[in-house]
Amino acid sequence: MKIGTVKGIEVNLHLSTLAIVGLVGFYAASFYYSLTGVLDILSLIIVGLINGFIMLFSILAHELMHSIIALRHELNVSEIELYMFGGVSNIEEEPRTPRSETIISAVGPVTSLIMGGLFLAPFFLSISVLGLSIPAILYVTLFYTGLTNISLGVFNFLPAFPMDGGRILRAYLWKRRDNLLSATETASKVGYYFGWAFVGYGFFEIIFLGGGLIGGFWLIIIGFFLSNSSRNAYRQTVYEFKLSKLSAREIFTQPEESIPFDMKIKDAVREYFMKYRRSYFPVSKDGDVVGVINVDDIQKIPMKDRAEKIIGYAMENVKDFPKVNVDETGKEAFNKLKQEQKSPKLVAVEEENKVIGFIGQNEISSAIRISDLLFGEKI
Repeated sequence: MKIGTVKGIEVNLHLSTLAIVGLVGFYAASFYYSLTGVLDILSLIIVGLINGFIMLFSILAHELMHSIIALRHELNVSEIELYMFGGVSNIEEEPRTPRSETIISAVGPVTSLIMGGLFLAPFFLSISVLGLSIPAILYVTLFYTGLTNISLGVFNFLPAFPMDGGRILRAYLWKRRDNLLSATETASKVGYYFGWAFVGYGFFEIIFLGGGLIGGFWLIIIGFFLSNSSRNAYRQTVYEFKLSKLSAREIFTQPEESIPFDMKIKDAVREYFMKYRRSYFPVSKDGDVVGVINVDDIQKIPMKDRAEKIIGYAMENVKDFPKVNVDETGKEAFNKLKQEQKSPKLVAVEEENKVIGFIGQNEISSAIRISDLLFGEKI
């Protein structure tokens, strides 16, 4: 769900984010109750909501700083997504230098630490220096959100790739070894083992440290997520490394058959889809590719209309597909393909402003497999 745009970057909120609001709110309300001893349901709900949404804003600020600094380093940022495990800035490419990776990665946790300090400063100033008695709700909000932001900053500095600290570790190894793949492999292994350490400690907390059910369960979820993310992040780095050494010309598929623009839909199903057993075909008009038609598009047309309507009525216009030039890298095509939402997921390949073929997931997968014969790098 889109909630806004900042500097051209979409900010999306996944429904699972409510888990963060609920968890933070629950612990904040529990802290309020332990402090006051008053079981006032309305006050507990207010405290929970205030702290939950402040934490949500804090996570957004953390990710916004990642994105803004990435933009300053000339990296494209497609969106920020807030979800159950916090947030992620979808930076479409790897940083170009170890220094830029360090800066982009460090700014998020530093932002969390600064925000934590900003919440705790008035708390300690009021309590310790001025000796003031402040309302319980304000007391809990300043102390709890300050402590939570500092915890978020410290946690993100853990050297567990692809977390921020893990990316800083990768930048350090990258600079030392002058090899991004080797650095990513080591950092991802550290992240993988950190993930399983969280899982192990989560089970230990549940079994041996009574009362730690929620915290232990949360650690187990985070651990599984981290171990899986570390391996996926390494795999994607390898993909991008290999594809950066190949051109779109070497990857794309040039269609051998295309359906005429004015052919009836029913005839196209019989003469092309049934005959060649493919899920999509280019659509041509006057010798040029003008669109793409796939099975899903045809299924949207009522059966009674398929004998009369032409393919040009049902096709996706080729202008609506992302495009790369034949001399651009496979990495450029891969990054655009990842952002594509509609079906079929394709990137059109152009030469002299004419579409000459397409790159889809099959072409990407095939290119990565065959690239082992050229470069020797394996996952």
